[in-house]
Amino acid sequence: MNRFERLQAAVAGASVDRVPVSAWGHFFNEETTAQGLADVMVRFQETFDWDYLKIHARASYHVEGFGFRYQASSQAGQPHKTLGHPITRPEDWRKLRPLGLDHPALAEQFRAIELIREAMNGKVPLIMTVFSPLDVAGKLVDQDKQLMINHLSQDPESVAHALAVFAETFAPFVRRLGESGIDGIYYSSKWANRNKLPAEEYRRLARPYDLQILAEAQGFGCNIMHLCEDAIHLEAMSDYPVDVFHWDNCTDNNPSLADGRTTVGKTVGGGVNSPTLATATPEEVEKKARNAIEGTGGRGLLLGPGCSILTAETSDANLHALRRAVEGV
Repeated sequence: MNRFERLQAAVAGASVDRVPVSAWGHFFNEETTAQGLADVMVRFQETFDWDYLKIHARASYHVEGFGFRYQASSQAGQPHKTLGHPITRPEDWRKLRPLGLDHPALAEQFRAIELIREAMNGKVPLIMTVFSPLDVAGKLVDQDKQLMINHLSQDPESVAHALAVFAETFAPFVRRLGESGIDGIYYSSKWANRNKLPAEEYRRLARPYDLQILAEAQGFGCNIMHLCEDAIHLEAMSDYPVDVFHWDNCTDNNPSLADGRTTVGKTVGGGVNSPTLATATPEEVEKKARNAIEGTGGRGLLLGPGCSILTAETSDANLHALRRAVEGV
């Protein structure tokens, strides 16, 4: 099987010659330009021979057009510093307006994709990171959970206005991704868990806007729903129109991959958590990866980290061990 055939078979829950595997993380000092992001993504792909390339874009590209400001990091493992964010009062949400796709932060992503496609020459499926509107909102309060919850309680209509603005921005963005040759999106939500919101509240607030964006990705080959953090709302999200559900199966309150696959009835992703990849031995990484494969019978699984790896702390030896784990299983 080539990489595309392997990925599509895994998405369909069919037999594969081996389980598809990939990994991703931030290279903070190289991700602030289209060329820099493209170069580091291509180098990462070529070093480890992943089955698909998850383009790990700067985790503020989606908010910079709405007034979020940052100071770029000069170190691979040091996050960018927040300089300012536009939302402090509930009424601030009303000031936001949809962005055009020519906004520099968004246009930069399309240019990076173009450069990556040229370098990969059609040999590797490309999956692009897209954030839920509620994640966009969370970033615009600098991840201040309590402030966000207060605004939702005090003025839900103003927050809803903003969520609609974000959907009106990123639905066309996803449509353009398809035109750019992307093979799927990695749709990320940090708010679909019990530590942030009850399941019914998440569905009421976020679902209409999530579905508006996901509708534009239908027909892509591999759309991945990433449920971030612990105590995820997997069952409540199980009817989302995606191909793969991905989460950290190693936290205290998240389901195993096998149990989660039963819940959603679709392919699942994960297997080795980021701390293991950063601190364990290669032998321990390989053992944990093989346990994930055995626990799912090697079908309906995309092996990888449960969330972004800590790139500066994760050795090449451990990433090679993750890649090696799928061979001969």
